[in-house]
Amino acid sequence: MPAYPRIILALLLAALVFPGCAKRPAKAPAEAAAPEAAAPLSPEAAIKPAPSDSLPAAVPPTVPDSEVAASPATPPALSGMPEQATKQALEPKIARTAALTPPRSEPVAPSPQAATPPPAPTKGTAASVPPAPEAQTAKAAKTKTAGRSVAVVGDSLAVGVGMTMEQRLQKTEGLGCLPLGKVSTGLISKKYDWDKALAELLAKEPISAVVVVLGGNDANNAIAGKGAGTPEWHTAYVAKAERFLRIAEAAQVKVLWVGLPAMKEAAYARRVEAVNAAAKSACSKVTGCVYMEAADIFTDASGNYVQAKDIGGKTVSLRAGDGVHMTMTGYDLLCRRVLDKLELPGARPRQE
Repeated sequence: MPAYPRIILALLLAALVFPGCAKRPAKAPAEAAAPEAAAPLSPEAAIKPAPSDSLPAAVPPTVPDSEVAASPATPPALSGMPEQATKQALEPKIARTAALTPPRSEPVAPSPQAATPPPAPTKGTAASVPPAPEAQTAKAAKTKTAGRSVAVVGDSLAVGVGMTMEQRLQKTEGLGCLPLGKVSTGLISKKYDWDKALAELLAKEPISAVVVVLGGNDANNAIAGKGAGTPEWHTAYVAKAERFLRIAEAAQVKVLWVGLPAMKEAAYARRVEAVNAAAKSACSKVTGCVYMEAADIFTDASGNYVQAKDIGGKTVSLRAGDGVHMTMTGYDLLCRRVLDKLELPGARPRQE
């Protein structure tokens, strides 16, 4: 073939090939490069969502533990990259709470602001703090006994006599009562020092008379190994009772020693009789002391113990179930005899 026709044919083939190539877009340098030369994508880039103009309000997507562990604790600051801003917004934030102060075993001192002073009293009102119940009781007793009073001392039997006497003397003029009985006490027992108590009482109170109801516990206590009813015990107990009574004699206060009532149990009743005999002997040695028998109030015509008596046509219980103490009716009967025996001026009913 001649040379010109071959040149024309080559130009035609080139014109057919190159126009199609000119319409194809140029490949990016990253695509033209070999696959093994491309930079590998980071784990974060593999799961990054597409950039968004606003932060999503939904719960952040779950990220696999392996990727969380692979990510650095503090990501590098990448300013101007929306992907990084989105990632930081989606990452869960650790909530920071204030450290709680551990409780202390001792009480915390109150804040100065919490202690608010009481308001000043307004005009026409008096600022006063209500007294404690004990203070009110003491004040009432002091007001009643500011003049003269009868002190009732002794063991649990004295407690009952003192209660009924206090009620009766509240209805009288010019005379009060100090009920000072102490349970489980006596002149032998070391639980309570009656000598000291009587001396302190007479030194600070205006006492008109002392009523003694004592010995129920002493009847069960030995002295120097000897029990009630023996000569040795009698002598020792007379000395104790006399020393006690001399305290009132020195203060020129008269004493009424009330004998113990009959007891239900026979052996105990005999020991109580020994107490009464020793108390009567001691009282006879001290000026201003009078001994009063009380057994007949609680016995029948034969002198035997009775639980109840016919009074005014009615059978009235006088003794408690233990056969030792009395009912309130029994205490009141004994109290009335004591007041009659004292014959204190002013111990009369108040005129209403």
